[in-house]
Amino acid sequence: MEYTLVQIIHLLCAIIFIGFVFADLFVLPAMKKVLNEDEYQKVTAAISRRARMIFPLSLLILLLSGGYMFAKYINSELGVFNSNLQLLLILKALLALTIASGVVYSLANKVLKKTPHPIMKHFHKFVLFIGILIVIIAKFMFTV
Repeated sequence: MEYTLVQIIHLLCAIIFIGFVFADLFVLPAMKKVLNEDEYQKVTAAISRRARMIFPLSLLILLLSGGYMFAKYINSELGVFNSNLQLLLILKALLALTIASGVVYSLANKVLKKTPHPIMKHFHKFVLFIGILIVIIAKFMFTV
């Protein structure tokens, strides 16, 4: 039952996380076409303030719950590279850590008031692609 609860929390956080990125890439740009610039800036500012509270917390819970589930399939008794499930799980974890490191980098730049690397303008596109890839890998882990 405990594992199932962690799984549900993990899935809910993934929905929140990827949902925000999806909204940022597809919903907000569509709003720009129907709102004037001042209204659009107010809407994006309001959403960004809320997202800065929810986005990192959902990612943290996502990583912690993922780590908990990771330990069920990769540990000292089961090994690390003994099955296709473990290989896909390691790939999934590495992709998730790549996203997490990008989020940490982005948040650090905001806190330190530094200009991020220009490639970070495309970070949400990368996150959405990798997030969808992680979901696909998660489904294949138990069938391959």
